Amino acid sequence: MRIPAMIPLALIGCGAGRAQTPTPTAVPLPTATPTTAPPTPSPPPVPAPTATHTPTATPASTATPTSVPSPSPTATAEPRLFTLRVGEPPDTPPYDRDQWQHWIDQDGDCQDTRQEVLISESLVAVTLVTTGCRVDAGQWLSLYTGTTVTDPGALDIDHMVPLANAHRSGGWAWDAEMKKAYANDLVEPGHLIAVTAGSNRSKGDQGPEDWRPPDESYWCPYAMDWIQIKVKWDLSATDAEVFALRSMLDTCGTPVGIATVVEAGASRTPTATPSPIPAPVSLPFDPFGPDRDCSDFTSWEVASAFFTAAGGPVADPHRLDPDRDGDPCESLR
Repeated sequence: MRIPAMIPLALIGCGAGRAQTPTPTAVPLPTATPTTAPPTPSPPPVPAPTATHTPTATPASTATPTSVPSPSPTATAEPRLFTLRVGEPPDTPPYDRDQWQHWIDQDGDCQDTRQEVLISESLVAVTLVTTGCRVDAGQWLSLYTGTTVTDPGALDIDHMVPLANAHRSGGWAWDAEMKKAYANDLVEPGHLIAVTAGSNRSKGDQGPEDWRPPDESYWCPYAMDWIQIKVKWDLSATDAEVFALRSMLDTCGTPVGIATVVEAGASRTPTATPSPIPAPVSLPFDPFGPDRDCSDFTSWEVASAFFTAAGGPVADPHRLDPDRDGDPCESLR
């Protein structure tokens, strides 16, 4: 708090004594001695705010991704332009999830990467189990669906750019330490995000050309995070992916552009007929209306959208997910 400076005032003495004799003698006015102004008080020192513990990932010496600023897309005042490498390297080896070691305890506090994300993204102070190693309760907003969740067991920690997508985009050539650093990156905002299990499993390893968050208001931040992760880790993109990202960026309040560079030796999908972005699924029934079962839906996609709109996976009023794994109406797949 800024303390206003005190303005000293000089006090001037006044008044002359009046003589009582018939022949008054002039008495000179006494010289006023100004009061010494008190020193201006200095504002008390403001203590520096205590830093909130934010766990950070430490990539290996061989893992040195490019530093990319990450301002909030809605707060960006000027147009921005990102450059993505386009193409798919030939002869990519099969993806093996076991090569991407994740959910490690990076700082030795017994809380692995999953727990660190839950602690960081909770809207309230979390409750930990007795050991302090695992989150027992909190409150989270699943940005993919706009759903509020209080049970950490109903949440998955999603890699914004899935591990399999990173593999296909050039990560297949990384060493084990680089892959581990990517899989546990707590530095880049949006790299890891707590979302409902159903929405994460619906997304799978798909890029924005095949899957977008059901909550359209999240398209701009989603696309921005996706692009910045690909730039930071020097991952390539496909033409269909870039086409989808540009469409999602159209929802931003400030223009954001993507320039593309074809990487040497990479194959490229023709751009004449880019893959269309699937339209959001329209619900055939009111999620809060009469009870429904899986036989009422024409496809798994429609059933999954209805399940999410009705509160899944936290709530399942229509009992579409009897095994409670976050994946409704599995018979329709």
